[in-house]
Amino acid sequence: MTRTPADSESQPTTCESAHTRREAKVLPALARQLTPKMRVFRSVPQRDVRMIGPWCFLDHFGPVAPSDYQQFDVPPHPHIGLQTITWLLSGQLLHQDSLGYDQALRANELNLMTAGNGISHAEVAAQQVTDPLHGLQLWAALPAAAETTAPCFDHYKNLPSFAVGESQATLIMGEYTAGERNYTSPARQFHPIFAMQLKTPRVAVSELRLNEQHEYGLYVVEGRLDALSKTVERHELLFLGAGRSAVTLELAADTIVLVLGGEAFGRPVHMWWNFVSSDAERIRLAQREWNAGHERFGHVQRYNGERLLAPDLPAKSKTRDE
Repeated sequence: MTRTPADSESQPTTCESAHTRREAKVLPALARQLTPKMRVFRSVPQRDVRMIGPWCFLDHFGPVAPSDYQQFDVPPHPHIGLQTITWLLSGQLLHQDSLGYDQALRANELNLMTAGNGISHAEVAAQQVTDPLHGLQLWAALPAAAETTAPCFDHYKNLPSFAVGESQATLIMGEYTAGERNYTSPARQFHPIFAMQLKTPRVAVSELRLNEQHEYGLYVVEGRLDALSKTVERHELLFLGAGRSAVTLELAADTIVLVLGGEAFGRPVHMWWNFVSSDAERIRLAQREWNAGHERFGHVQRYNGERLLAPDLPAKSKTRDE
């Protein structure tokens, strides 16, 4: 998906790790109205949490009734310097990109787009939808050495699924050891990264294993979570920082939690509109070249309509806090 011009900052936002912090903190997501029918709740970035490992963006959208998203249409728009995931809990979208992919996106399947040096894509509603549209939009920054890698797209229909205590886990990215068995997601990665969904229909207790060298956050999609003497409700993020080997989770019935983590970035990244880079000048160049129709972003052949243009960047941009 794309950020709208109204949702984009007038200045690039600087995202950096808080890996020196260990204290647990509950942070409410920030509500943003993207369209008349779609409101999102943004957990990352915000003032107290800029990044969690390489994760620099997390939006929660929906549920949106089928009648309201049948006309869902995100025109072609560009990305650089990141990997994007739209993780659906229900509903169905269609991904179309400048590499020629035309891939359906369904709940519990992974569409992973690596923007690298530049890619453009569109997302539209599938035909004859019957389930509400409900999901998460995630961005992971690429390390500086991979920012200009060739763009690519991967679809993973089957991801590792296993029990974590009394919860059912789906491993989206990275590795996890449950019991005596080690699980690895097939998802392409460029930096030590972790993403996993925990889900339970009933009250559950689960011990979540962590890498002490990585930082983590737990976002409550539905239900309620209790951990480290804190209660976390829907649309709230429990930031854990780093330095923990495990955490015990108590989940209420009908709870869904997204666990994000990874190795902290050694240097800040800049984010503006749909662009992420360690070099602010790359963002400025991408904005100019996209609006000029540069070949680096390709063309979404299967989309019938006009592409989105990037908003103007100030002549002299400085990074700022949200």
